[in-house]
Amino acid sequence: MSLLDIAFPYRQKKNFGAASFALIFIVIILEVEALVLVALGIVAGRMDLFLELQEVILPGACLIALSASIVFWWRARQWTKQRVEMLNLWAGGGTSFGENVAKTRTTQK
Repeated sequence: MSLLDIAFPYRQKKNFGAASFALIFIVIILEVEALVLVALGIVAGRMDLFLELQEVILPGACLIALSASIVFWWRARQWTKQRVEMLNLWAGGGTSFGENVAKTRTTQK
């Protein structure tokens, strides 16, 4: 099982559970922290300000990550098997055509 299977369980026809919610939550926290680090630490050249403001930045990042994860979870409940099957068809479009051509050529010989 890979991280993509945990983040997007519908690819394996599974439900969006607690592990998927936690992974999305942690990834968003890391993204927000990295964005603030780049903005304050690298662009502004104030690494000390980044470290001093962690008591404000981390709760803000948690709030953003929690709200985004809840919205993602809420939307994941609305996904249907038909939409997942359609995404699987789109995802395998190029390779499945090549596989079909290869199968027809091997059966013709």
